[in-house]
Amino acid sequence: MSTLDDKALPGTGTTLHPVHSHGSIEKPDGLSTEEVQGDAAFYETVTATPLNPWSKTSFQLYGILLVAALNATASGFDGSIFSSINAMTQYKEYFHHKETGASTGIIFMIYTIGNMIGSLFTGPICDHLGRRAGMGTGAIVIMAAAIILTVAKNDSYLLGGRFLLGFGISIGTSSAPTYALELAPPQWRARVVGYYNTFFYTGSILSTGVAYASNKASGQLAFRLPLGLQLLPPVCILAGVAFIPESPRWLTARGQKEKAQAILAKYHGGGDMNHPVVQLEIREFEEGIEVKKAQSWWNYYDLVNSHNQRWRFAMCAAMSVFAQLSGNSVLTYYLPSMYTQLGITSTSRRLLLTFANSIVSCAGAVAGSATNDMIGRRTKLWVGSIVLSLLFAGVTGFSSQFADKDHAPNVALSNAGVAFIFLFGCAYSFIYTPLTATYCAEVLANHTRAKGMGVHVIMSNCTNLYNTFVTAIALDDIGWKYYIIFVALNLIYAVVWNVFGVETRGRTLEELDTVFDAKFPPKAALQKTIMVKRDGHLEDLGSTVPDYSTRH
Repeated sequence: MSTLDDKALPGTGTTLHPVHSHGSIEKPDGLSTEEVQGDAAFYETVTATPLNPWSKTSFQLYGILLVAALNATASGFDGSIFSSINAMTQYKEYFHHKETGASTGIIFMIYTIGNMIGSLFTGPICDHLGRRAGMGTGAIVIMAAAIILTVAKNDSYLLGGRFLLGFGISIGTSSAPTYALELAPPQWRARVVGYYNTFFYTGSILSTGVAYASNKASGQLAFRLPLGLQLLPPVCILAGVAFIPESPRWLTARGQKEKAQAILAKYHGGGDMNHPVVQLEIREFEEGIEVKKAQSWWNYYDLVNSHNQRWRFAMCAAMSVFAQLSGNSVLTYYLPSMYTQLGITSTSRRLLLTFANSIVSCAGAVAGSATNDMIGRRTKLWVGSIVLSLLFAGVTGFSSQFADKDHAPNVALSNAGVAFIFLFGCAYSFIYTPLTATYCAEVLANHTRAKGMGVHVIMSNCTNLYNTFVTAIALDDIGWKYYIIFVALNLIYAVVWNVFGVETRGRTLEELDTVFDAKFPPKAALQKTIMVKRDGHLEDLGSTVPDYSTRH
């Protein structure tokens, strides 16, 4: 009796496992069973004509998605640049600032406030004007903010520029992943979103590298040059949106179904308007649009009005908060100050280490995105949380050895502490960077996804208000002892993800609805489905192998 070999479903995150017949079960000729975490119709559709990733059309698609990804680059540049500038002696002397403390916390925090307010305008702009208009608007606002910051003369300039910067980033980074998700082929979506997030580090590497180099300049050029270079990503975005197609989903919602089909056919169906993938996506768009029309835009009770919805929202909320309160915030905003806690006082060396950390974190993000379809979300999150706790405990332990300023710093201990910071940044990027947006989008239902993602942004930003303001004061007052909070929190997250985390890998959005309807979704999500292949097609037979001897 033959069995099937394990094989991966291309790009879907689903694996087919062999199911052996035993006992009285007999399979007629031409009939085989496969155990899957996925949907048979979806699998057959997306694998009907596999995409060639090396074709000319695919490379055109990569170029289009690159324009969207540059929004993440802009976010990475703008989100990381002040971390380095804040450590520069030239900047601190010109604006009469300290590296930590309440006044510095406010400069960092105002960016998050602008981000939160900007998120309120994202929906109307993207829905009424289009995804391209959203990216273009965000780029224009970022350019205006960059100019204000570059010519800043006092704190009023800094506060206004940082607020405007957060406002523009919010619009751009909300429009771009939506655009990328809607234009990416179904079998590539998880990886596209994951790789989109990794582009944050291209901006981070650029900003920290420029800051390290410009720090060697004397006077104001040291901090004005990096601030001026914030113009580079939005200029590229603004130029790019003039040449890329509009989102096919947005076109469908505006009654331009033929134009949407033509775009999908070109990039997903090998030029065939009737390709199964094209028809599948058009149906998805139309169904999603009809559901959205039936919902009240102001009624957020939809997010928690049933057992199904409450579990979905709980998973989204957990990701929103846990991803921001894992200790990464200290690395993002106050990394040079962390090096000071390890006895490193040279500004040049601290900026160099900050630059190097961006590269290491980027490597972790790329690896995490590449394995997004191989490792289960729940497994990556709970095991990863334990790893993050252990690594941050190492940073805490080594930093504690430098609390006594009267003793000369131990170089070996200092280097060990730096190594643990690098490892933490790499591990965090591997775990959370590819999953934060992906997981939230996966767990939310079709009719609440837009609202839920909006709430996700708000919750993330509220958490970041704590990160940017409180962290500055805590590092100033209690130093390394503040790290203990994140060591404990990551251990708590490990328990929460292990017990309550709902696995989404390899399941269609429709199948997840059944999972969340279950009494305890985390358990239901780990069950596999038995498929039978009859006449070359897969059929869903539920969670157990049927008795073929009685089936006709």
